[in-house]
Parts: sequence; structure tokens; C-alpha cells
Amino acid sequence: MSSKFKDLIFYEIYPTSFYDSNGDGIGDLNGINEKLDYVKELGCNAIWLNPFYSSPFKDGGYDVKDFFKVDEKFGTNEDFKNLATKAHKLGIKVIVDLVIGHSSEENEEFLKSASPYRNENSDLFIWTDSVWSFEPNIRLLNGRFPRDGAYMVNFFAMQPAFNYGFNKITNPNWQMSYKDERTFKARNYMLKVMKFWLDLGCDGFRVDMADYLVKNDDTKEGTIEVWKYLFSKIRKDYPDAYFVSEWSSPDKALLAGFDADFVLDHNNNFINLLGRNQEKMIVKGNSREQFIKDLLWRQENANKYNGVLAPISGNHDSRRVATSLNEKELQLVYMILLSLPGNPFIYYGDEIGMVQSELISKDGGYQRTGARTPMQWDDSPNAGFSSTKNELYLPVFKGNKNNLKDEMNDPSSIYHFIKKLIRIRKENDDLRSSYLDVKDENDILTIIRGQTKLIINFSKKDLSLEGKEIIFTNSKGNILKPFEAALVK
Repeated sequence: MSSKFKDLIFYEIYPTSFYDSNGDGIGDLNGINEKLDYVKELGCNAIWLNPFYSSPFKDGGYDVKDFFKVDEKFGTNEDFKNLATKAHKLGIKVIVDLVIGHSSEENEEFLKSASPYRNENSDLFIWTDSVWSFEPNIRLLNGRFPRDGAYMVNFFAMQPAFNYGFNKITNPNWQMSYKDERTFKARNYMLKVMKFWLDLGCDGFRVDMADYLVKNDDTKEGTIEVWKYLFSKIRKDYPDAYFVSEWSSPDKALLAGFDADFVLDHNNNFINLLGRNQEKMIVKGNSREQFIKDLLWRQENANKYNGVLAPISGNHDSRRVATSLNEKELQLVYMILLSLPGNPFIYYGDEIGMVQSELISKDGGYQRTGARTPMQWDDSPNAGFSSTKNELYLPVFKGNKNNLKDEMNDPSSIYHFIKKLIRIRKENDDLRSSYLDVKDENDILTIIRGQTKLIINFSKKDLSLEGKEIIFTNSKGNILKPFEAALVK
């Protein structure tokens, strides 16, 4: 990975919900632009923008109609260029979502592929050779378009899959090997998309469903080969472009050439155990052995392939971490998160302790919608998100008691807690290194980062820190009570 990205701390922004600059009840790119100073003040030096492309928004913008155009509700391509320009002046990198595996069924290239007549896009998406085709374990839709064939979908029904080919061929009448030159059309199309946004000012991509390109690819051998091809091309002209994968398997993603691999909230990985799994979370003293095992395995692979992990506070698909934690538990989550190697990602609103709403589905979000409510800037009726007198596109969640204005005015708030941890991380060479070891002895968990250690007291007794140089702690002094922690030298 480029040394330029080694010290990045990301702030994830869901454009619909961050800040509405024009009073129409929907967040937009100009709103994000206006709030970049806040991102810098928090201490984050990079942002990840969820999809803002032209879309029917049947899956939160992950159903892309036009890969080369900002959706009009968010602004224009020029607005994105201005956002990136200002971010760079502030020392903030900008990465955007790359939806590489599928498009919207309203996408022009897909509609061309759906034509009954052979054309240049006929092989760009996966189609069978007959409208009557059925394949076990392959999600096919038929009878919706003039082409005599069924098309494969990646996730939801409106997301036709690009044709990167198959590893294991079960039907040679229509399945192509990932080595077949016809499947390179999808590769080269996505290279055009990457170059377009890099030229407009973005610094890289978070890649959606990065592991799901080649089909019937249980070992991911084919998908890894596709990524190696893509990186061999894009890095010739953009050697410092940053790529983080939604893969959550560093042994595969980093081998494929990614700079970073997300640690998602999958069952029994260390992020899930950190503060989400109600029965197993370690901030309640549980599952420490599994937490350590998974963390060390992931970091071992990060070091092996010269990449990094990307642990998350949460994201647009995850239940908000503060929802079911008390103040001490939430503090432990962030002390651990910001003491780990790699590029941490903080989801907008997590820094003020926003919690999950139980909203009815919007934009295909279903239960995820409740993590996408508007950022709560202050205690005004629209939480400072929008000046509209009309109904917001997504409502402010009244169950959220915290807002940024109050958090800023309270020195003991989670906002100031996180802000100070970020500052310490940026000043501490150990915390930005790749070195990691973990010990768990006598119910004392120690995360070792060179000469700096995070000590967490999971015992039932007080723990003295006498003689140690305390960098930061959530205790009242040099005594750690149960479920308190300290960063020490």
C-alpha cells in the first residue's frame, strides 16, 4: 500500500442523510462540501461517500443507472469535483463506492444487452441461452425483456450481474470461463468507470461486493485473477489510488491487490464481537479468545500481503453500535477501535452516539434504513439537517437524544472522547504501525502496539497503573475499575 494512505482515518458519509444544502429535505454533495471543516475538526483525514450516482434507488443507490453521472437529487458532476477540490485543500482524501458487480436494470448498457438482436453489449452481463433456462443455486430472472434468455442477478432482482465469467462451468451453452476474452468487456468497462472518477478528483474506491465477480468461484481463484488484472491496468496511470474491499477476508482481498480489507460485522469476527453481538461482545467481558484469534489472524494476513485492515465503528448496512451499549461499554469500543492497526472507519453520527431507529424500509434499506437517519447537528426540529418546512426524505429519529451542538458543549461527551483518541492516534507512531500482539491474562486484556499498550480490566478487581505513563484513560485516575481501560507507555 502507498505510504500516503498509511495514516488515514476515514469518515463514512451516506449522502442522503448528512446535510441538506438546498432545503429540499434530502442531503446532497454541496451539503457535504459545507461540512468538510467539521470532518477535519473531528480529526478524520479521509471520507468515504456512499453511492451518489444516477439511480432508481431501489437499493440505496447500489443499483446504478448511470455510472458516469451524479444523481440530480445530490447535485452535479461539477459539485463532486468542487467537493474533492475543497477536501484536498483541507488535507482530506476522498474515496467513493465502486459498484463493480452489477448495475440497475434501468442501466442503458444492460438494456442494450437485453435486446433480441446481437450487439456490442450482448456479453456485458450474464445471460442464459434460453428464456426457459433454470439452474440450481443460480439466481436467474426471465420473461422481463425481449432477449431470449434469463439474466443473472447479484443480489436484489433489479441488479443484473456483469459478466466476469465462471470458474466452474456447469452449463457450457451459455456460461463463459473467466479467462474467455468476451468476459474482459466487463473488466474494461469498469476500468473506464474508475478512470472517470479518479480524473474528477476522487482518490480511490471502496468496492462493493468485491468478492462476487466470477461466478461458481468457491475458492475465489477467478475473482482474485480478475482483480489482479484490474490493478495491473489502473495502477499504471494511478499508482496511488486507494482501494478498500468489502470482502472481509484479508487472505484473499489483500492477495488480490487491495490496499485494505474491511472487517465487517460478520458472525464471530472481531468487529462483531467488539460491540454488536449481544451474547458474545467482549465489552461485556465475553468471547475474548475468539476476538483475539480473529484479530491476530487478520493482522497476520495484512502484514503478509503488505496491506491493512479497515475496522469499522459501523456502516450503512450495520446496526448502530451505540444502540445497546452503556457509556463505559461504548468508550471501550472506541478505545479498542482506535488502538488497532490499519485504517479505521467511523460512520457519520457514531461520533455523537446516534442510535438505531426502527424505520419502515426506504430505498430498499429494510432493517438497514434505521442506521441511515439524518445527522443530528443540533436540537432544532430538523436537527439542523435541513431548512425545509416539508417532510424530510428520511425522518429524524426522535429517539436519538444526542446532537453535535450539545456534544461539543459537553467536555465529557463521547464526541470529545473520540476526538481525543483520534488526536492521540495521529501523534503516536506505535498506534499507526503494523505491529500487534494481544495478551489475555487473569482477565486483563492487553493490546500491544510496540511501546504503547491498551490495558482493559475485565476482572472483578481494581487494577493499579502505578508506575506506568498513562496516555489516555476512561478511569478517574491511575486505578482501573472493572471494565475500564487505559492507553499506557
